[in-house]
Amino acid sequence: MKLSKILALVLALAMVFTFAACAKAPAAVDEPTTEAATEAPTEAEPVAAPEGAPEIKDATEKITFADFSFKVNGKEITNKDLEGCSIYKITVETVNSKGTASEATYGGYAIKDVLKAAGCADATKITAVCSDGYEGDAYTITDVNAPYCLLAIEKDKETGEEGTVWFAPCLEETSQAYAKLVVEIVAE
Repeated sequence: MKLSKILALVLALAMVFTFAACAKAPAAVDEPTTEAATEAPTEAEPVAAPEGAPEIKDATEKITFADFSFKVNGKEITNKDLEGCSIYKITVETVNSKGTASEATYGGYAIKDVLKAAGCADATKITAVCSDGYEGDAYTITDVNAPYCLLAIEKDKETGEEGTVWFAPCLEETSQAYAKLVVEIVAE
């Protein structure tokens, strides 16, 4: 009987030490220094690319777009409005509603640059309005997906039908979030 009590006590202590070893250590708190308080704030570190994200290629020096226009919240945006903005190319593979996979390369402007040029840089949701009247679901722009969201002037080196553009959220693996024949972006 004494042996079972000792064994129970040893097991109880082993459990306590196991739980203690698994407990998360409290985070160290850095004491602010007077130097840091007087320094100017620095830009936030860029968000790391999500695992499996497609490569973003800067194609600014390689691509020149013919004249185009589309609207953002009713304001017409043209080549001139986006002059000086970087042009990116992203190749993605998506799956459509029938389960068929396809690959496409989009070339265009980061949605954040487009929204800034339109005077709505703080917008976090956009809706693509297409020439046939279709409106996509509101798409939330985050720090993670923003670099991968293009307002594409071309897809596979072809321009849009009747002067339209594409909204290409290139982190999305299904085609339902993409929009073609886009004539306007509504930003919130």
